[in-house]
Amino acid sequence: MDRQKMLAQSRRRAMGMIPLAAQHSAAYRVLLREHGCGHTPAGSAEWAQLPVLTKQNTFGRFALNELARDVPAQELADVLTSSGRGGRSFGFRLTARDQHEDGWFDIDLGLQDVFDVDRRSTLLVNCLPMGVVFRSKAVAVANVSVRQDMACSILRDVGPKFQQTVLCTDPLFIRALLEEAEVAGVDWKALNTSVIIGEEILVEAQRDYIASRMGIDLDVDDSRLIGSSFGVGELGLNLLFETRDTIRMRRAAVRDARVAQALGCRDGIASIPSLFCYNPLRSFIEVLNPDEDGYGEMCVTMLDQQAVIPLPRYTTGDMARLLSEEEARALAIQSGGAPPWLPMIAVKGRIKDQLAGLPSVEGVKECLYRDHAVADRLTGAFKILVDEGGPMRVVFQARPDTESDLAFLSNRLTVMLRERWQTPLQAEALAATAFPWRPLLDHERKFAYMDAPAG
Repeated sequence: MDRQKMLAQSRRRAMGMIPLAAQHSAAYRVLLREHGCGHTPAGSAEWAQLPVLTKQNTFGRFALNELARDVPAQELADVLTSSGRGGRSFGFRLTARDQHEDGWFDIDLGLQDVFDVDRRSTLLVNCLPMGVVFRSKAVAVANVSVRQDMACSILRDVGPKFQQTVLCTDPLFIRALLEEAEVAGVDWKALNTSVIIGEEILVEAQRDYIASRMGIDLDVDDSRLIGSSFGVGELGLNLLFETRDTIRMRRAAVRDARVAQALGCRDGIASIPSLFCYNPLRSFIEVLNPDEDGYGEMCVTMLDQQAVIPLPRYTTGDMARLLSEEEARALAIQSGGAPPWLPMIAVKGRIKDQLAGLPSVEGVKECLYRDHAVADRLTGAFKILVDEGGPMRVVFQARPDTESDLAFLSNRLTVMLRERWQTPLQAEALAATAFPWRPLLDHERKFAYMDAPAG
């Protein structure tokens, strides 16, 4: 379908979700009344007056039976929870059996776009935590969660039956997985293994690091890649996904300041956003309160009329910018590729992780992974701290076998951070057992890299 027709249909379907949400959700009727809105928006002006949903004003305020349509328990097939990173409350996505049967399509669309899974037999090993599982009609799936020994055994012993393997994981767990794979004798090249990273934003230095450890030449290899996927527990998996074209564009922005400026990047490599595609017939995406560069809070309306918990205009807490077809075409020309057939969105990361006067989480990751010898000695976990009356600090967790290098690592990281930000940042590498946040590095939950100062 023509891209503009898809986007126009996406908006029409989004407007149709409002009366459905009002019909099936008592909580949404309350929110509409509080905003003085009718059930059906007459146009874009009234659409802008509709309530904007957050986890706090939905799951944090209403009981589940007030949010959800009345579906008998026997008809529910799947429950997915949010990560819980944003606070004590969780959001939920309930899936009815009819929806569950069709859930494979959104996963397979992304896999086909990147890996040609209809032509090559594919084994996908899913190492995402929190009970996240995939369904597919195109690939074989092994849902092993955060068990690196199990994942490596499957890859080594079952993987050779397939023409390609795909590993789905997060940026911290893959560090443990790479170590286990070296001991287990997993041959990434022979298995034709690619990686899809979820859970958090992937920076280019991190992509380079993972590729180097798996023997992938990102600028030459046309079969293997390190990609990224974006999902929201309350809304669905794989809402946004990288393709070979979007990866090429982003890497061009790292190398060429003109490409970076076209993306509204004023802070060098650290501010270059992830570039994703999305299916506008699955979700309507808007950006709220954009700044002068077009970045604002991402707001998503899922378009499934059978949704058990309808959440129109649900904010994700991420800073994003929608790219026009003209912008996508110009970026493709500058990067020497072709524009994707699906619409594009640029995502900078969590708004809470980008506080004024502090280095961003993504910026620290760029510093950390730029020096592979330093990254090899660390787990990848760190905390950005603000001590009252003292300098800003970034505390890194060293690997258990590198305790003799702590002084060297602290000095080297301090130099790297100060070169990047030209401020008196202080870095400290701590032994794995001395890292105060070590209990949270269990790979079962998202790691919070920043402790925001009070107020």
